Amino acid sequence: MSKKIVCLVMSFVLLFFLSGCWSYRGMNEITVVAGVGIDLDPDTQEYLLSCEVIDLTTSQDEAGTKAKLVESRGKTVMDAVRNAKKRLLNKLYWGNNEILIIGNELAESGKLDNVLVWFLSDEECRETVEIVVSEERTAKDILSLYGLDNSVVSYEIKKILDGDQSTVGTIESVQLYRAFSTLKSEGHSLTLPVFRNVENDEQTVVEADGEAVFKGNKMVGLLPPEDSRYYLFAVDGLHGGILTVSSTEQNNPDISLEISKSTTKASYSYSGGKLKVTLQIETEAFVDESEADTDLLDEKTIGKIEQKAQEMIKEKTENVIRKVQKEYNSDIFGFGEMIYKKDLTLWKQLKPQWDKIFPTIQVEVQSQVKIVNTAFLKHS
Repeated sequence: MSKKIVCLVMSFVLLFFLSGCWSYRGMNEITVVAGVGIDLDPDTQEYLLSCEVIDLTTSQDEAGTKAKLVESRGKTVMDAVRNAKKRLLNKLYWGNNEILIIGNELAESGKLDNVLVWFLSDEECRETVEIVVSEERTAKDILSLYGLDNSVVSYEIKKILDGDQSTVGTIESVQLYRAFSTLKSEGHSLTLPVFRNVENDEQTVVEADGEAVFKGNKMVGLLPPEDSRYYLFAVDGLHGGILTVSSTEQNNPDISLEISKSTTKASYSYSGGKLKVTLQIETEAFVDESEADTDLLDEKTIGKIEQKAQEMIKEKTENVIRKVQKEYNSDIFGFGEMIYKKDLTLWKQLKPQWDKIFPTIQVEVQSQVKIVNTAFLKHS
């Protein structure tokens, strides 16, 4: 009987500790951050913070979701975040933050990891925040715009990132935890998607524009969209997009192939002090459009188109790899990481000279394209 009484008393006591969320704050007590841009003042080396915050003072039913820009500066990221409170009634709330935009000056400064560490350490920030680089002078220049489909430009960028790899195939979505992991990894350099401002129907909007190439903490160059597509082929990061190929010897693109599936397997060999990497790219595609006067139900015709696509993928992927080797000397393809994971002894031997070895690696691309649907029907 005494045990039942003790259990009953303990149950009542526990109810007091389960009465609610101890850290609960009402919507009128927080300033919700949708996206943030961070720049570096080249004169003072201070961090410049630009937060796109949701405007809760207007009715969303009438005008939709609106946003405002809050700016601050500080000697550290945390200092800049706290200084924003000088202009706000409430503290910034980071739990809904979708995007982190890195300004050009900051990307080239070598301080990227400092920024990532703060966002990973803060208790409110999510490690799945997407990171992009501003191709404009500052990150603020991107956040100052309105989205084409969404008035909150941070949400616009997030949607573009989520859909690009399966529809356009020119940028790679990189989340906060993955970016930091790549920075600290052995034999793998970081790339981040780039966004710029463009004119559209007399309005300035944001647009994805390829990949930023990093070496360590510093951005060392940019890959335009056409090059970044074949970078994605090389790193097994392409899941969709369009390939335009020629059905004739004149090499005028007249066939559009929509990629339905693409996988890349990488291997290496090391002999006589020389390293060779082989990339096997297998791609399945549909014929989405044809301006050519060709019979797309003829197997020989389909075979020629597949051959053209294979040659193009091989040539352009090898060209992009050579460009990165010679111009940037940054192992964004993870060749070193592949060796590190498969043969630690060999990696320890190569690592001290990797900056000299990487530009000399012979890379062979083997491409196989299979057209699985032509969108044409046979006449019965």
